[in-house]
Amino acid sequence: MAVTTPTAREIPEVRADLAAWAADRSRDGMANWLYCLGAPDARTAYDDLLPPGVSTTQALAARTAAGLRTAELYYVTSDMTALAHHAAQSLTDFEMRPEDLPSPVGMLAFEDPPMRYAAAGNQPVRLVTWGPWLGHLAIDYWSGTREYLDQVDAHLETNPPDTDLAETQAWLRTRFAHVAPGQMAALHPTTGFVYQRTTLIEPGLPDLSDTPEGDVALLRLIQATWLLMGQSLATSERVAADRASRRRIQRIDRDYGTEVRLIRLRRARTDRGADPAERPGTREYQHRWVVKGHWRDQWYPSRGTHKPIWISPYIAGPEDAPLIGGEKVFVLAR
Repeated sequence: MAVTTPTAREIPEVRADLAAWAADRSRDGMANWLYCLGAPDARTAYDDLLPPGVSTTQALAARTAAGLRTAELYYVTSDMTALAHHAAQSLTDFEMRPEDLPSPVGMLAFEDPPMRYAAAGNQPVRLVTWGPWLGHLAIDYWSGTREYLDQVDAHLETNPPDTDLAETQAWLRTRFAHVAPGQMAALHPTTGFVYQRTTLIEPGLPDLSDTPEGDVALLRLIQATWLLMGQSLATSERVAADRASRRRIQRIDRDYGTEVRLIRLRRARTDRGADPAERPGTREYQHRWVVKGHWRDQWYPSRGTHKPIWISPYIAGPEDAPLIGGEKVFVLAR
């Protein structure tokens, strides 16, 4: 079943629904969802960081609910996502600091899902939330609920050789006893998005040497998106939810904001300053050439270290000279 991507104006209501689900302590809430999907005796990477007696499922749900209540909302358009996806491929390790984030706590929605997450059944990543947790930066990945449930149904129908179908169905019925057969969607009926996992980033320069390739790729994508959002090549404007959505949000919680920041790629500049051929005392060029988009380490005295900035691709050389190199240039402009 196809998943309809929310518009920017719908994101405030999506946030309100997700926050209500995370705060719900009933059998249909986030904590029970996480408990049902994991083995009762399974350990997680967070267990040693949590206070005694606090379960990971309870802590994750409580932190998610609290974070969503105060999150700044962002919606990244298709062209901006395409640039972030391209730039992420050449981004290397750097020390990410609080000032590099668009806001301390936030939720970012993609107009087009930028990539699939192999560790979560190849589900498209549609939402990202983040905030401080346990002395780290916690980044959460969300995919579409309908996509997830379709995958569960497909898994049961195909019945892999190493899986006992009756045993799997019995396990599901035990975990989700309140859900009628064929009605798995009732477990997660309102939000349209399902939590996939959380990545914790330690302060300082992260050590990703033992991190799975798929996790690194996702982190690079999110980091690239955040960095690009902070540069002049991105524009940001506030968009309000429509009147009906605002009323529904207020019924959930009157303290929720109803605006989202819409992030677009700024119109491409054709002016890159004087060409080398036009500068006195320099070589006179007889052709044009492509300067690829790339990251450059920019020194910031205020932070005492370097920070990557993206240099957009452009064509250098005299305007009327022939173009050499035979490379394609993709210009993303609005």
